Amino acid sequence: MPERARKRNMNHSIVRAVLAILVLSLVVFGSTVLTANYLHLNQIKPTTSWERTSEIRIIMDSSADWARIMFSDLYGTYLNGIRVVKFDDYGWLSGNSSYRIDAGFSLTFVDIIYNSTVVRTGDIVGFFKGVNVFRYTRMFADVVLEVNTSMMSVSIFLMLAGAGTTTFQFIDKQSGITIWQDTEAGNSFTQYVRRSISPIAFFLKPEIPNFSVFLLLVLAVTVIVILNSPVLKEFRSTEIDSPGL
Repeated sequence: MPERARKRNMNHSIVRAVLAILVLSLVVFGSTVLTANYLHLNQIKPTTSWERTSEIRIIMDSSADWARIMFSDLYGTYLNGIRVVKFDDYGWLSGNSSYRIDAGFSLTFVDIIYNSTVVRTGDIVGFFKGVNVFRYTRMFADVVLEVNTSMMSVSIFLMLAGAGTTTFQFIDKQSGITIWQDTEAGNSFTQYVRRSISPIAFFLKPEIPNFSVFLLLVLAVTVIVILNSPVLKEFRSTEIDSPGL
C-alpha cells in the first residue's frame, strides 16, 4: 500500500476513534448525571402546615405472624403530625391471599403487652397471618397522607409481633422514590415502636441542575460541530473518491 494511502487510512482511523470517544463520553456522562441527580434529591417543595402527599405505597416484607403501622397516636389523635386521607388499594405481593389485611380508619384492635390486655383504636395498615404463622410475605397498601410540615418531624407507631422480622417501606408511587424505610425484629413480646420521619421527605422531587444541563448541551454541540467540520468532510470525500485505497 502506498505511503500516502497508509497515512490517509491512519488519519481516518484517528478521526473515527475521536468521534467514538466523544459519543461514548456524551452517553456515559448523560446517563451518570441523570442517575446521580435522580438519587440525590435536592429540590424541596415549599409547604406549610398540613400538606397532602401524592399516592404513597406502603410495603411490609415480613416473616412475622402479624405487624401493623398506626398513623394516629396511641390516644387516637393526630398530634403526631401525620394522618391518612384515603386508602386506595391493598393486597398481597407475595404470600397466601387468605391472610388478613387491615387498612382503615379508627380500627379497634386488642394486644397482649407483657401479660396485660390493651385495646387501641387508630388509623392502621397491617396484616395478620394467624398465630405462630411465620411464612415470608410481602403486602402493600396504597394511601394518600397529610403531613404537618410545620413540625420538625412527624411520627408513626410500628406494632410488632413477638417473633419474626418486618421491613417497612414508604414509596412515592409517582416518582418511585423511597421516602422512608425501617427494619424491626421481634423480641418475644408485642412491641410498640415509635419512629420519626422528616416532613420534607414526603415532598422531595428529583432535579437536574442547570449546570449539568449546560454541560450536556456543550458536549452535544461539540459532537455536532465535529461531525460537520470541513476536515471530516474532506476525509469522507477522500474515502469516496479512493474506495480501493
